[in-house]
Amino acid sequence: MGTASTKSRGSKQKGRRANAAPDDNETEHLADANTESADAGGEMSRRAWWIACALVMLVAALVRLYQLELRPMHHDEGVNGFFLNNLIRTGVFRYDPTNYHGPTLYYFTLPLAFVAERLGVYGTWTVRLLPLIFGLATVWLTLGLRRYIGRVGALTAGALLALSPGVVFFSRYFIHEMMFVFFTLGIVVAALRFYESGAPTQPTDARAGYGAAAISLFLVGASLVATYRPKLETFALAFIVVNSVALIFALRRYDGARSIYLVLAAVSAALLFATKETAFISVGVLLIAWALAWGYSSLAARQGWFGARASATGKRARSKQSVKTGAGVVGDVATPGLVERFGGWPRILILLTTALGIFLFVNVVFYSSFFTNPKGVHDSIEAFKVWKKTGESGFHGYGPHKYLEWLVASNRYLEWLVRDGKGVAPTYDWESGEEPLLFLLACAGALVALLREPRRRFPLFAALWGFGLLAAYSLIKYKTPWLVLSMLVPFAIAGGYAIDWLYRRRTAGARPLALGVLGVALVVAAVQTARLNYVHYDDDRYIYVYAHTKREYLDLINEVNRIAERAGTKYETNINVAAPEYWPMPWYFRDYKRVGYQSRVIPTTTDAVVITSSTQSAEMQATNGANYQLVGTYPMRPGVTLNLYARRDLAGR
Repeated sequence: MGTASTKSRGSKQKGRRANAAPDDNETEHLADANTESADAGGEMSRRAWWIACALVMLVAALVRLYQLELRPMHHDEGVNGFFLNNLIRTGVFRYDPTNYHGPTLYYFTLPLAFVAERLGVYGTWTVRLLPLIFGLATVWLTLGLRRYIGRVGALTAGALLALSPGVVFFSRYFIHEMMFVFFTLGIVVAALRFYESGAPTQPTDARAGYGAAAISLFLVGASLVATYRPKLETFALAFIVVNSVALIFALRRYDGARSIYLVLAAVSAALLFATKETAFISVGVLLIAWALAWGYSSLAARQGWFGARASATGKRARSKQSVKTGAGVVGDVATPGLVERFGGWPRILILLTTALGIFLFVNVVFYSSFFTNPKGVHDSIEAFKVWKKTGESGFHGYGPHKYLEWLVASNRYLEWLVRDGKGVAPTYDWESGEEPLLFLLACAGALVALLREPRRRFPLFAALWGFGLLAAYSLIKYKTPWLVLSMLVPFAIAGGYAIDWLYRRRTAGARPLALGVLGVALVVAAVQTARLNYVHYDDDRYIYVYAHTKREYLDLINEVNRIAERAGTKYETNINVAAPEYWPMPWYFRDYKRVGYQSRVIPTTTDAVVITSSTQSAEMQATNGANYQLVGTYPMRPGVTLNLYARRDLAGR
């Protein structure tokens, strides 16, 4: 009876698979052609999957939210906060390609900051909440890759990102980087979903396709009219609203439900370019990685490398059987080629034109500051020239090996020891990088994709994406730790795939080994994350702590607030900032109405406080020593120390 029951269940399952759409736990994702599903065999129940996903997201949220205001604002955060404050209070933002990145950070933060200010809770916590949300969204998108790298692989990748020291650190940082990473991943996920959906099988209205392409270009024209012809702005905006709706309907009529993924991919690409000027590096690497992964897997199948030909032969047989039984063939050698899956060249050209129109339209909207800054559109193009020079300059310049040192380890020269007046051999010290196990797992994933399962395109693509970014950024002289963040997502995906592959082995001990390796990686990451984000967050011996504001700096801010309370003038207090380096001070003094950033010592008797650099002590004493008393000395960041002077009638009360 038990055997019969088992066969009965098996027959029912086969029947469902033959007549239903492919389930994400049973079939290979179409974008990862010519292989069986990484999830085939149902290693994890749907309920267990969702519980595990919830746990990963909960951990990711907790480690990011905990003491979000603990770390003082970096000077870059202070600059971004300054622009945001101007946008909130004056409604004005002007893109400047020579110093700052794109406008998305400010406009995405604006609604949250506007409401918080009206409620009286606007502060560091508020502005850091936006990159935190994008950090969580990145983990969530990664979990959605289960059909490409397996459920265990997706959970592993999500957990690695949830606890990565770098991803957590910059998810609690009011800069553009976390948004940049999310939009890059958004392009990948949307493109995969678009491809897997396949072109409509029924004939479609070609006029709707031509209409969609034309409408997208009309939107670009209307946005330029609204930007450069203010008198026609009302008409242009009405045209934009009506045609945006028409575009969605025309696209859906022409290309079916999958058209939403085309829109999402185009918008993600546009927002990526509107976030940081280095977007062209990421997009270039994505295209190269995709071409190499596709080419390698196809060549491996033809040449029979690493068993790929045998795998293809077996799938071809299953393909013929599937046709006889009416089953859908997913991810098989019989699957249509790339051009066919997109619907043929005419459809491809129409869709590319439409996507280009959407891309240009979104960029014009943001770089023109919603049609209020015509110069911003031109400056968005000039930015590539500016940042090309920045990449070639010696500013933040390091050798090509630097990212590997930051990620894995470095052999750091310490000193020449001198004994009895004679020099001896130099001393070196090995320092661990911030993401060594994540990097090693990514290497393992790349090797598995190359040598063990060469017909799986997506894991190989992810590995090439991560290592391609590492190579591209290593070749550029300009290097900063936050650029590492773009590499961590594909590294986590490739690393998750390595764990999933090991977990699926049928050899004895493979599954405990996979879970053990994952456990060690997560424990190490958790310890490093805790040390970096809650203990040593301003210690520049840590790689991600780059010219960061010291915690003692907040003591200076608090002391100024106490003096203002003492004076009874609060936000009307006169504050004289004579130090040439003071960022992020404007963020902390944003509510004070009488702050002068002089960047030099001037005679004064009316200012309640004067803030100078420690190198200006003698000048301050000679100029204002009779009227002001030194209250304290506070380190701001490596190499910069500030002195706080209070007027003598306010000091020492």
